[in-house]
Amino acid sequence: MADRDRTTLDYVSPGAEEKGRLREDFDFNDANKDGLLSLGEFIRFMNSLDPEVTTEECEIGFDVIDTNKDGGITFDEFSAWWTDR
Repeated sequence: MADRDRTTLDYVSPGAEEKGRLREDFDFNDANKDGLLSLGEFIRFMNSLDPEVTTEECEIGFDVIDTNKDGGITFDEFSAWWTDR
């Protein structure tokens, strides 16, 4: 990533461009637009990244990412997981 041009937004708020792209990915995969990724939406997202990922692996990952255990992944939970991986 060091070889790409930084945007003005990156100079004002480092990482803002990446977070914006992550938000776009989250919103795209939030099919019902309720602000959460359901297990089904998360499985579809993971299958788009790796078609060989199993449902069981997705369920385990979902449970880890859903830190407040409300049955949905919020953008903050998704962002924390994505940046920690």
